[in-house]
Amino acid sequence: MYRTSSTLSNFEDNKKVLPKKSKIVMLAKIDLFAECLTQAISARFQDQDVVSLSDADGLLDGNLIDVSLVMLYRLPAAAFPSIMRTIREFHPKAAIGLMVQDSDELDSSIAGVVDEGLVHGVLPLNLNLDVCLTAIDLLMKGGEHFPAALLRRLAPRGLGGGGLVAQNQASSEAIDLERKIDFGQGLLTMREIQILDLICLGTQNKIIADRLRLSENTVKVHVRNIYKKMNVRNRTEAASRYFRSDADLASLRAPSR
Repeated sequence: MYRTSSTLSNFEDNKKVLPKKSKIVMLAKIDLFAECLTQAISARFQDQDVVSLSDADGLLDGNLIDVSLVMLYRLPAAAFPSIMRTIREFHPKAAIGLMVQDSDELDSSIAGVVDEGLVHGVLPLNLNLDVCLTAIDLLMKGGEHFPAALLRRLAPRGLGGGGLVAQNQASSEAIDLERKIDFGQGLLTMREIQILDLICLGTQNKIIADRLRLSENTVKVHVRNIYKKMNVRNRTEAASRYFRSDADLASLRAPSR
């Protein structure tokens, strides 16, 4: 059994073997993190070949076929549009994941790429490794992964038009692996989190339904499920508990002194 975790030159040397499996491409400026993540991906997904590329031109190689996922890391934001076009032209079935330093401080140019729906997932570097690998598995299976903090930042633009937040409503299976919080009765899905975000802004069910392109009855069902999972009775209690959970997450991520 052969698995590739290599530079482009090694990929060229082994190109006769690579077509036997689907491939995960790590397009990255190589550093210790990228190397460690590549090794972890190789160990987790042994049914995939993992190909490391440091230059986007490697995506043009005719022997690089059956690509299931392209992960982008430490690449200049200015290069993203051309990289996206290349991936969509030469590897149309590949999902695209973007590794970022911090989703709460996302560069505006990168946020634009996300909002336009050009990537299928954003993975902050502070994700637990198991969560990161689970998110990668989700991307390869056709799902999406976006931190809730990022969705909230994009909501004012995306919910009003055809951006990321509006487009992501199409799949009820798209879940936010980082932000799913156990409220006692169950884990909120990404859809429920999006509705809860709007509830916290004081948005009425009718407007939520219009923004998310759902029926008002469907929104009411989601709201009931949210209340049940959070063990609350109304919107005020739901918002209060949700904001407390955000604070708890922030405290867990705060650097120790």
